[in-house]
Amino acid sequence: MATMHIDTLSIARDLKAAKLPAAQAEAIASAIGISIVDVAATKSDLRELKLELEAKIEAIQSRLIMWMIASQTTFAAIIIAAIKL
Repeated sequence: MATMHIDTLSIARDLKAAKLPAAQAEAIASAIGISIVDVAATKSDLRELKLELEAKIEAIQSRLIMWMIASQTTFAAIIIAAIKL
């Protein structure tokens, strides 16, 4: 899995420039960095998810086509049987 880079040093500097105490600014920047990296999806994550979804959609399409063929064949057999009666 690819990692995402968050510039926590820049965030801490911005917070210090806004007159937050250094320790508080650094703690907030660190928390932001950790939380974003833990929950954010990377392009690689999204690409992998896309491939998984495409494979699942293809499998569902195949099953749907088979179900449609089977139901149409059954329907045709019922019609033929009804005509022969």
